[in-house]
Amino acid sequence: MTLDDDSRFGRYLNTLVDKLVVAGVLRSTRWRAAFAATPRHIFVPRFFHPDPMTGELRRTTSQDADWLEVVYSDQPLATQFNGKPGDTSGIPTSSSTAPSLMVTMLELLDLHPRDTVLEIGTGTGYNAALLSAYLGDCNVTTVDVDGALTGPARERLAELDLHPTVVTADGAAGHPGRAPYDRIIATCAVRRIPTAWLEQTKAGGKILVTVETSLHGYGLALLTVDDERRVSGCILPDAASFMPMRSQADPLFRELRAVALPRKDQLLTTAIRAEDLESNEARFAVGLQLPDVAAFGMQSTEGRGLYLAHRADGSWAHLQPDQTVCIGGPTDLWRQLEGAYLAWVEAGHPAPHQLSVSFSLFQQQLVPTVRQTN
Repeated sequence: MTLDDDSRFGRYLNTLVDKLVVAGVLRSTRWRAAFAATPRHIFVPRFFHPDPMTGELRRTTSQDADWLEVVYSDQPLATQFNGKPGDTSGIPTSSSTAPSLMVTMLELLDLHPRDTVLEIGTGTGYNAALLSAYLGDCNVTTVDVDGALTGPARERLAELDLHPTVVTADGAAGHPGRAPYDRIIATCAVRRIPTAWLEQTKAGGKILVTVETSLHGYGLALLTVDDERRVSGCILPDAASFMPMRSQADPLFRELRAVALPRKDQLLTTAIRAEDLESNEARFAVGLQLPDVAAFGMQSTEGRGLYLAHRADGSWAHLQPDQTVCIGGPTDLWRQLEGAYLAWVEAGHPAPHQLSVSFSLFQQQLVPTVRQTN
């Protein structure tokens, strides 16, 4: 089904484009033309959407009365859970990004005619379609680890007579077969930036990626690669959050609990509450200081808590609602978090883009760390 089949699609699409223009996020005439030529409904024939009455996620398809209205709204749409096409709940593993965020990131790429682009995270294929409409599909390569996503995405792109290179592979390796690229854009979040991306970026080329910290804080990083494969860049003020790249996602809570070392007799007290780490600013700045940690929110009748687990050495820390902390293992994770939090407070609660973030090479990946605050 295309726009020619029913003018309703065109009206909804034009309304969305106009809203993005009025909001000031869709600025260039070329991107406006690309969005106006790319129907979103082709790429999300079904998705999961909060029910307006109950707030619970419900499966929405083209048979539902509000399907088009939701498709052409400015919101993200979950399309897969647990990496399994048939699952209807659990951990989201694919979605269609909110159009306003897609516009923001595509504009930030600063694309020029005949530029080549590698997209990490094909998902539904909608972003690849926009890139193809802007650059020509011969200049677009998109990679996703999940064949259950790349297959349908390729078919949906073909419905619009778009044939970019769609590859099923771990995005951490990029796609050397069509390298080098002028731009790399990731529609998933990473803890560490794979050096393969640097190696596959032309000198002077750019990488746009969302950095996720261990506390699930997010910062949108724009990096430039020089002719010696050194990288420089910054965290942008634009807000962006994505699902993690699967090869870098946290282990499950039950897996980390199973290897947790015995609890120490020591019971710590702290001035920090779980609520103090609610903001993205706190979770980004503090989480950068704990790169090898997974964090899980804990809710009980007494209030909110927080569980930290080292991904390798069995260390853990559990913040209770009464601000006591149980710990185990060789690394004192809580004192590390506490030190990072107090330093962030003393610096004046800087936002991600106000931090000076450096990217240091470690085990074939660039690890982001806070160098200093401005």
